Amino acid sequence: MPVIVWGVLAVAGAWGVGYAADKAGDAAGQGAKLAKWGAVAGGVYLGYRAAKAGGYLK
Repeated sequence: MPVIVWGVLAVAGAWGVGYAADKAGDAAGQGAKLAKWGAVAGGVYLGYRAAKAGGYLK
C-alpha cells in the first residue's frame, strides 16, 4: 500500500480511538450519576423505614 493510505488509516484509527474513549468516559460518568442517586434513594428509604419502625411516622 502507498504511504498516504497508511497515513490516512493511522489518522482514522487515532480519531476512532479518541471517539471511543470519549464515549466510554461519558458512559462512566452517567453510571456514576446513577449510582449516586441510587445511594441517595436508598438512604431516604432506610431513613423512612427507621422512622416508621421507631413510631415517628404512622
